[in-house]
Amino acid sequence: MPRVPALKIPEILPHPEAIRSWGDHQHSYEPEFWEFQYELYRYLGRVSQEKLVERYPAIIRNMHALVSDDRHVIPIQSFLSSWYWYRKEHQTRLEFAMRGLDLPVQPPAGVLNNQALDAPVRPRSPNAGDVLFRYSKRGYLEEMVHRGRIRIGPASFYRKLELGEARADEERAKVSFMPGEYSRITSHDGREIPFIGDIRRSVSAPNYYVLCLSCDWDSALFTDFQADACAVIRGTDAFAERLEAASKLQLDDWYFHHNPVEYFDPHEMPENQYFDAAMCKDFRFTYQREYRFLWIHLQDREPTGFRYLDLGPLRDIVELYSQ
Repeated sequence: MPRVPALKIPEILPHPEAIRSWGDHQHSYEPEFWEFQYELYRYLGRVSQEKLVERYPAIIRNMHALVSDDRHVIPIQSFLSSWYWYRKEHQTRLEFAMRGLDLPVQPPAGVLNNQALDAPVRPRSPNAGDVLFRYSKRGYLEEMVHRGRIRIGPASFYRKLELGEARADEERAKVSFMPGEYSRITSHDGREIPFIGDIRRSVSAPNYYVLCLSCDWDSALFTDFQADACAVIRGTDAFAERLEAASKLQLDDWYFHHNPVEYFDPHEMPENQYFDAAMCKDFRFTYQREYRFLWIHLQDREPTGFRYLDLGPLRDIVELYSQ
């Protein structure tokens, strides 16, 4: 029996071959096993109470957005999987219990299944990026659809503005932690150097231009981004080609790249997980399912304010929807 009550977990598992391909087994999907793992590697043991209290509601927010039938079949090691979030929730709640702390919010009751029934279109699979969504004010999006006018901005700008929790992220640097309890630092003569907290690791990038969209439809994102409309891009490749061509008129010597964002748990990162300042984000933002286009100068030239790119009318690949 688990030490803390388990939530009602999905009845669907990934295919056995998919589970084995990640080096896991069927027990990896059981709450008792999650507790056994955590007792062996208590990665939240030295996290401050304040950070722990911030962590749990973020996990619940992500579960309400990301747990769905099409994600049950994705192996547990991926942040795209429903199972990933059930494991994170259970182990974080276990840490609260081990400290004798009350939860800041209650865990979800019953079965979770975010179906997005009101969606005009869905991606072919989670994070596929074959269809993109831009949540914003209708006036701006009408200009985007009919004229193809796109505004891109320096990454540093979004850190300076107080745009609410949905955008409150450090875009040029990312931080992760190695649990101090399981880490060792020695001096050149072999003496162990004691330390109190966790080891902080960071990656940074020069300033860059960025355009952010989402990989999926979610009615809650209208509120998060203070939007009253959504531009649905049904041709990602065509949009990217036009965006790159238009940007070359102003940013010819800048490197252009686009991809879904990779999300990571800053307190439990697999050894070989991709960790990049520009294309990775703290997992508390995973509900945004972000897809981003970025421009980085190869010689570290700084962006100079906003840029407006003119792609021409996009009515053939972009449709506008209201909330």
